[in-house]
Amino acid sequence: MSKAKVPHLDISSIDGRLFDGLDFCSRVYDLFDHIRQQPDGKKRLRLRPSKTDKRLVEELLPLARYIQLRYREGRRIKVRWLSGSQQYDAVLWSRGSCVDVGGTPRKTLVEVTQSVHANDRFRRELLDQNGGCFSVKGLYRDGKDIISKPLVYGGGENANDLAEQIRQRLREKADKPYPPSTVLIINCTTNCLILEDEWKLAVDQVKSFGPVAFREVFLLDMLGSHSTTLYGRRRRRSSSQMPKGVPTVEA
Repeated sequence: MSKAKVPHLDISSIDGRLFDGLDFCSRVYDLFDHIRQQPDGKKRLRLRPSKTDKRLVEELLPLARYIQLRYREGRRIKVRWLSGSQQYDAVLWSRGSCVDVGGTPRKTLVEVTQSVHANDRFRRELLDQNGGCFSVKGLYRDGKDIISKPLVYGGGENANDLAEQIRQRLREKADKPYPPSTVLIINCTTNCLILEDEWKLAVDQVKSFGPVAFREVFLLDMLGSHSTTLYGRRRRRSSSQMPKGVPTVEA
């Protein structure tokens, strides 16, 4: 009996193709497992030396988590992820009662971005070299060496830092002409372990940022399994302000 053919596991097998949402998630997780099982797999996922590794960790995994949380009875989702330089990372098409009577848009653009401390690259290097380190705020480079020193956090400092990282990403996205149905996913890498009450405190501070030009802002902490959805104020734009090249073929 011949062995079943193993599907091609590469980012090109996902790029630009239309998938059912859950099938898309399965393929992303298969690609993650495939890379992780390679001799240098863990190193690749930590240091992300190639575009494939970087896009998998920073775009595809957060997008898959978002789709899993939105796919439900009344909302079946199809997704097309694109690796190009367009102003968005994916297009979602939804169908079901959530679209027919619930107000969910049939077509949604998704932009995925990162909220991370500037020292996070040092943390990932030490994780790969030594298996761990102290908080990113206690890291610095001394010549070719990365020094990791313990740091004591004051009350609320961890939440304040996270909130400011998220607000900075929102500032950078604020004036770009995203269509009003765009969802912004912010994948938050916390400076150290963050507890549920600290996450909620950070989210409360982000809410004071004011209205944003996105249909929703989805905050996600992949490691801590925290997530929160913030709804923004959608600004009207003329068709001339819409980004060029947005797919119009519906699922």
